[in-house]
Amino acid sequence: MKDRMKKYLITGTSKGIGKSIALKLIKNKCLVLGISRKHSIKAKNYIPFSQDISDLEGFTKTLEYIKNKHPDIQGVISNAGEGVFNKLENFSDIQISNYFNLNLLSHILLAKKMISNLKKSRKGIFIFIGSEATKIGGIQGTLYCSAKHGLLGFFKSFKAEANKASVRATIINPGMVRTSFFKNLKFSPG
Repeated sequence: MKDRMKKYLITGTSKGIGKSIALKLIKNKCLVLGISRKHSIKAKNYIPFSQDISDLEGFTKTLEYIKNKHPDIQGVISNAGEGVFNKLENFSDIQISNYFNLNLLSHILLAKKMISNLKKSRKGIFIFIGSEATKIGGIQGTLYCSAKHGLLGFFKSFKAEANKASVRATIINPGMVRTSFFKNLKFSPG
């Protein structure tokens, strides 16, 4: 039964947008491969992969395993990320590096590792979750806005490559969505 289901790989399924997308696909009888540090989804058509995505070496190994075990994935939703807002001088060098690993480089590595399988089948979809912050910037948003802006720039070229191989690619740039994303921030939607 699982072999006939449409398969989707989603990063950041522990909460927020990623969890909502995963639950909707599960409800529609799709098999969801979820990569996250923690998992709260309990469903027979959900396969959890526990991985800190900012650990790029570990993330790469997890992706290689998934790519080999599930070569028939039909959709990838690159969603994982977090928002940290502060004045640039208040971030340590390691915080900046880890932030870009999670919010930009992990998306690029995910695309690099998974696109070949989608190109071989000449079908499928790759969805990136970006942010409206790519267009507007904001005070104390130097890291967040630059990571999301970088993702948008990467996506524009990636889309051209993917579409040429009959793989659809898109980016969704939501505004503020009421999720736990804002739990430790000094602002919220509305």
